[in-house]
Amino acid sequence: MKASPLLLAASFALCACYGLGSESHYPDYNTSEVRKSLETPENQPDPSISLGGFKFRESICGQVDTKPVLNKLTQLDFGRFLTSQNEGREPVKARGNLYWYDFPGVDGEMVRLRVAVLDTPEEAAQELHRSLLEHGPGWWGLRRGNLAVLAPKAGLGEAVAFAVKYKLVCWGVFNYSALDDVSVVAGPYAEL
Repeated sequence: MKASPLLLAASFALCACYGLGSESHYPDYNTSEVRKSLETPENQPDPSISLGGFKFRESICGQVDTKPVLNKLTQLDFGRFLTSQNEGREPVKARGNLYWYDFPGVDGEMVRLRVAVLDTPEEAAQELHRSLLEHGPGWWGLRRGNLAVLAPKAGLGEAVAFAVKYKLVCWGVFNYSALDDVSVVAGPYAEL
C-alpha cells in the first residue's frame, strides 16, 4: 500500500514535535561544585535540579558585568566574553548571521553552540524560543540583547553544569526546553 503525501507530511511533523537528536556528548562535571552555584528560588541551599526548583546564585559571576546591554551586539561580543573567562574560541561562520563556537566534549567530540545575530532583542528572544520548541525537550540556550545562543540537547543537570562551568549564565538569560514549553531560569544576568 502506498502512503499518501498528506500522511507522510503528518508523520514528519509529528517527528519534529519530539525534537532532533544531538550528536554532542557533554563531559561529566563535579556535581558538588555545580550545586554550590545554585540555590532554591527562596535563596536556600540544596535546591532540586528541576525546572522551578532552582536558580543560579549571583555570587558565581564574581567580577563579570551582568548589567543588561543596550547596544547592538555581534558574535565577537560573545567571543570576547569567552576570552575574558580564559575560554577563548574562534567563531566559525556557518551562514549569514549564524556562527558556531565549539567546546570540548567527550572522546574528542565537540559541543557546538550556535550563535545567531539578530537585529533586535525581541527578535533574538523569539528566535531562541522558536528554535527550542522546534528542536524539542532537552535543548537549551541563552539570550543577551540581539544574540541568541542555541546549545545541543542535554539533560537539565548537564546543561546547568555546562552553563556554570563556562559562566554562560553570567553572560545571558538561561532557557531550557521541556515537552511543550520553554522555561527561563533566574540567574545573575536578566533582561526583559
